[in-house]
This record gives sequence, C-alpha cells and structure tokens, in this order.
Amino acid sequence: MLTVSSLVIRCLSMYFRVYLSGETGAAGMGVYQLTVTVYAVFALIATSGLTVTVTRLCSEQNGQGRDIYITGRFLISGAVLGSVLGLLLFCFAGVISSCIPGSADAAPALRILAPGLPLMSLSAVLRGFFAARRKMVFTAAEQLTEQVFEIGICIALFRLFPPCCTTAAVTEAVAGATAAEGISLVLMSVLYLREKRLISAPPARTERLISRALPIALPCTANAGLRSALSAIENIIIPIGLIKHGTDSAEALMQYGIITGMAMPVIVFPSVFILPFASLIIPEMAQARTLRHTNGIRHMTRRMIAGIMQFSVPVMLMLIFFSRDIGISLFSSDCAGTYIAALAPVVPLMYLDSGVDGILKGLNEQTGYFLINLADSVIRVILTYILVPAAGIPGVIAVIVISELLNTVLSLLRLIKVTGISLSPADDILRPAICAVIPCMLLNNLHLPVPAEIVLCILFCITAMLLTGKAKRKV
Repeated sequence: MLTVSSLVIRCLSMYFRVYLSGETGAAGMGVYQLTVTVYAVFALIATSGLTVTVTRLCSEQNGQGRDIYITGRFLISGAVLGSVLGLLLFCFAGVISSCIPGSADAAPALRILAPGLPLMSLSAVLRGFFAARRKMVFTAAEQLTEQVFEIGICIALFRLFPPCCTTAAVTEAVAGATAAEGISLVLMSVLYLREKRLISAPPARTERLISRALPIALPCTANAGLRSALSAIENIIIPIGLIKHGTDSAEALMQYGIITGMAMPVIVFPSVFILPFASLIIPEMAQARTLRHTNGIRHMTRRMIAGIMQFSVPVMLMLIFFSRDIGISLFSSDCAGTYIAALAPVVPLMYLDSGVDGILKGLNEQTGYFLINLADSVIRVILTYILVPAAGIPGVIAVIVISELLNTVLSLLRLIKVTGISLSPADDILRPAICAVIPCMLLNNLHLPVPAEIVLCILFCITAMLLTGKAKRKV
C-alpha cells in the first residue's frame, strides 16, 4: 500500500517539479530549492525524532492502552516543539532569507511556511502511531491527500494570481504546502479518533516514558537537525562557489536549479519502491530485538540489502543509458540529462543507505548512525567549500558522489558489526548489472519513446533475474 501510494505521490511531485520549472525557469527553481532547503531544517527537527520514537515505543509495548497513552503524551510534546520552531522561523525569516544568494526577499515564503511546522509535528506523532500498529493505509491516504492539495492549491494560485517576479512565484509555490499540512492533520486526526474508539483497553500509563524516549528522540532529532542545517549551508555555498569559479549569479542559480530541482528528483524518484520498506522495517526490527530473535534480524537484514541492490543497480544503468531522453522529455533540457547521467552512480549508495538507516533505527543504533551522518555532513560542507570554487559543476557532482560513498560504507560496516551478516557482491551487484546492461545497450539504439524503452528494459531485466535466480538455486 505504501509503495503504490508513494509511487502516485512521486509521480505527482515530479509533475509539480516540471510545472514549476516551466513557470519559474531554472533560476526560479534554484531560489525555490534554496528556500525549501532552509525550511527543511526546521521541518526535520519538528518531525523526525517524533515519528521514530513513537513507532519504537509503541512497537516495544504489549498493550493497546499503552499505545494511546504514549501517543497522547507525544501529541502534547509535538505541539510545543512545532510551535516553538514555527515561531523562530517566522521571527527570523528576514535574517535567514538574507543568506540565500540570488533571492531579493525569500522572507514572505518562509513566513508562510512557518505555521505548517506545528501541524507537521502533530501529523508526525500520529504517523508513528499508525506505523507501530501496521495501519499503513492511513499513512498512505494522508500523504496522498497532502500532495494532491499542495499541488492543486499552488496551481490555482498561479492561475488566479500570475506571479510578477521570482519572489512572488516562490511565495505562491510554498503557500499550498502550509494549507495542505492543515488538511492532512485534519484527516489524520479523524483516523486516529476512529482507531482510538476501536481500542477497548483504557489508556495505561507507561513507566519511565521520558527516560526511554530521550535516547531515541534526541539522536534522531539531532541527526535530522544537524544534517539538514549542514545541507542548507552546503546548498547556499554551491551557488556562491559557482560564482567564485567564474559563473555569473543568474547562471549559477540556473545550474543549481537544474541539478537540485530537475536532476536529483529524477535520481531519487525510483526510491519510491525502497523507502516504504525502510520505514516498515523499523517496528519489525524493534520487535525482533526486544524478543532477541537474532536469526530473524539477520534474515531480514540480508533480504533487505539484497533486494535494494538488485533493484538499484539496474535503475542506475537505465538512468545512465536513457539520461538524455529523460532530460529532454521531462524538462526539455540536454543539460538536465547530462547531470542525471553524472549523478546516476550514487543511486545504489543512496538507496542502500536508506535501508540501512531503517534497520539501524530499529536496532536502537540511532546514536552511532547519528555520528556517521554528522561526520559525513561536515565533510560534505568542507568539500563543497573547497571543490566547487575550484572545479565548478564537476566539483558539485564529486562532492555528492564522495559523500554518498563515505556515508554508505560507514553505515554498512556498522550494520555488519551489529548483525554479523555476510554480503554477496556477485549475486547482489554483478548479476543485476549483467541482466540490465544488455537490454539497455540494445534499446538505447532503437530510439523508441522513453516510457517504452524503460518498460521493455524492466521486463527484460526482471525475466533475466528470475531465470538466473532459478539457475543459481538449481546449482
């Protein structure tokens, strides 16, 4: 259910990106992406620790009454946390916007986004409650509703009030996000009250709730906050570094907009098939850890890694071979296709890191994961500061590749140490690569429409994987 809904959401999000790029241009997408990146710092602090903590605590408890008690306490905490963050963003929007290069005034957009933070915090708590109870259809419905309303409201504003400048365009683009957060929270609240009525057990107090929650919440919140803050700094440094390299301000924002607003969404899009499993693995691992099912943990971990690699390696090859056609079809841009091909090698690393993230969180390893992510983010900022002014766009791509490689290797080594699993590079990397590269090479010369090329390549790859898998089992 999560995969289907996430696929629909990603398709809508991709359509929204294409629509915005057409309305604002590449430079406008650069300003929009910088604004959203700054907002993400506050949004991740407001949500990430809450969802994981509620999911973990509810999964580890035996009793539906305790689930209600835990969720109720965290709804109060979430409202306070989100309100404080929203107030800070609203008050300091002017100061923050002055740090965004190329934007005359992003403060109105940030102020419009600020009221959405407490709404996001409350939704994050309810999302954790439903995840622990495996009621993913509710989460899927909420996320889909939010995406539809965000896009619909934004398009309506563009039609009713055509923006006269980049600042106005960015402000209208983000207005739908805040309105959609309110609608999303209303839906989640209705579903929660319905679920609460179905639970016959009265709320039961959970002992030592704060002392049990803090070791989970603090590392996750610190991880999200520091990483997103360092990411925001990195994203602000990139246009500045491009200007130092010799690119003028408008061209720097345009190149930044193409990479972050066009190429990266395409790179991330196929992860829609991975992220639901990365979320669902958290309560499963938490429960297995509580029951000390060591063999079950190893089995789930091994299957998760194998599945991610056997999916992401063919995706990487398809993005490399069909990058130009994808860039032209979606964005009418050869440059976008070039950047898609250059960034495609990070796909297996990025997708694998998402899966390892979920497993480590479920195994109570969020502190170690936080330290790895922090080190990676700091190194990424330093590399951006050094390489982008010296090399320009190749420096940006080099930073992304080096960062993903470092983060994934360190996280994977930690996971191997914790679980004791062994890896199978021949089966997880070489086999899917061979099964994918042949159809990619053949279809790339036929000049078919992009959807047809991708569909045929997927069908060929799946068939080859099934046949080689059967042959391997017989041997």
